[in-house]
Amino acid sequence: MIVASHRIRSGFVGLSILAGLLTWAATPALAQRPGELKFDEDSFEVLEEAGIAMVRVERSRGEQGRVTVQYATSDGTATAGSDYTSVSGTLEWAPGDGSDRTFQIPILDDGAAEGSETIQLTLSNPTGGAVLDDERATAVVVILGSDGAPGGNGGDDNGGDDNGGDDNGGDDNGGGDNGGGDLRNLIKFDQRNFLALESSGQAIVVVERSRGENGLVTVDYEIVPGTAQPGDDYQPVTGTLSWPDGDGSDKTFLVPLVVDDVLEPSEHAKLVLSNPTGGANLDGQRSMALLTILDDDQGAAPGDDNRPGEIKFDERGYQVIEGAGVARIAVERSRGARGIVSVEVFTSDGSAMAGEDYEAASAILTWGDGDRARKFFEVPILEDDDTEGNETVLLDLADPTGGASLDDERFTSTLSILDNDGTTTLCSDDSTKLCLLGGRFQVEVKWRTLNGDTGRGQMIPQSDSAGLVWFFDPSNVEMLIKVLNACSVQGLKGYWVFFAATTNVDFTVEVTDTATGLTREYFNPAGQAALPIQDTLTFKTCP
Repeated sequence: MIVASHRIRSGFVGLSILAGLLTWAATPALAQRPGELKFDEDSFEVLEEAGIAMVRVERSRGEQGRVTVQYATSDGTATAGSDYTSVSGTLEWAPGDGSDRTFQIPILDDGAAEGSETIQLTLSNPTGGAVLDDERATAVVVILGSDGAPGGNGGDDNGGDDNGGDDNGGDDNGGGDNGGGDLRNLIKFDQRNFLALESSGQAIVVVERSRGENGLVTVDYEIVPGTAQPGDDYQPVTGTLSWPDGDGSDKTFLVPLVVDDVLEPSEHAKLVLSNPTGGANLDGQRSMALLTILDDDQGAAPGDDNRPGEIKFDERGYQVIEGAGVARIAVERSRGARGIVSVEVFTSDGSAMAGEDYEAASAILTWGDGDRARKFFEVPILEDDDTEGNETVLLDLADPTGGASLDDERFTSTLSILDNDGTTTLCSDDSTKLCLLGGRFQVEVKWRTLNGDTGRGQMIPQSDSAGLVWFFDPSNVEMLIKVLNACSVQGLKGYWVFFAATTNVDFTVEVTDTATGLTREYFNPAGQAALPIQDTLTFKTCP
């Protein structure tokens, strides 16, 4: 399915827009509307012991006039009076005011071990000409129960799988997520971003149980449409994953993909875990993930002529280090430069969340007659101390003017925020870790197959800068990985990551510089012959 160039920005779960347009590229068009009102997230999480849940409501796509909206809570699986205190009220915006509004919900700590519970949130009765966003006029608050058994010795299984913290010192660092250090039996996706090649026919999704294996636990999963739509791009699936007592293995489910011969951009859907049972809790960082369906059809573009032109992102993907402060995104005009044209550019949530990982932003970019210069759009990046892996922000172009059109392949793109909170403990060799350059760099590989098998790459060190990796059989080496010290190379000072793989298996390579905590993930979807990687730009971390 080709998504229409005027796709409405609110059509993807988790989207929020920065109040006001960037002044260097602003036009008054959007401001001359009363606007849309919505929750800034489709779900809010709070620990039971926190006492208060903070809920944020946005006004977007216009700031004309005075507008109001009513809000109210109602029972989901949580019960008013027992788990929370119900609230209702009215939020108000003055003319020209695009700032967010908040309200609070008192959370009651009952001391019972009862798992996560939900409160339903509703917006209604907008005034002043404002309208409700169709996707986010409702939301939920997830109350994370924290009354289970306390954590023990910093990891489950006496230092087994989690080695003092989930994922060998990764996400959880020997304590709970989001301050919940006593949470046990956490369930989460094994990564924040899943890639799938359309022609492979299905996507593989892996879910982990960590911080304990006590008792039978289950969790539900579902897919929430984004630019990818059920029936057109994938077949909707829902279900329940189950772990018996003592089982700490990964579980998988498959998402059937619709294979066609239509040339289209990459498309996205959200993966959501919910309703854990048996005393299990959802991981605060990875109970949601992003599924990206990569198109592999071929098509030919029309020739250049004296036209208004096509507008597109100059790259299929961008990256920025979490602590960089801002990401700068370039947009191009090509195949013509006649007349004055403009386009709207905006962000939405992928696996990164607006307000937590980045500030949502939008702008109008304009080209004059004959102007072919690239235009730039900036996305503020927020730094935190959470070890959460790399996360993605979705970038979209929409509403071209002046007769311009959007490039069919690059009117969407992704911005990857590289985590700088990875392990800062010197790498220690084991069968699933490759330690390079004196242990400064740690390399790990996860693989997944279309029949649901998962595992970690087994390492064969070759030198201080290189190693081999096998997946299924030690006699069948799958890849060569090396990290080179290029700090003396003028103009390209840094550490260079190279690898080549002779496989079409779905895998993720994670490289961490333990001196800085900077982590980069490299993905290969099932069915695609792995492309060689020559990354000389990420690890500009020379002493």
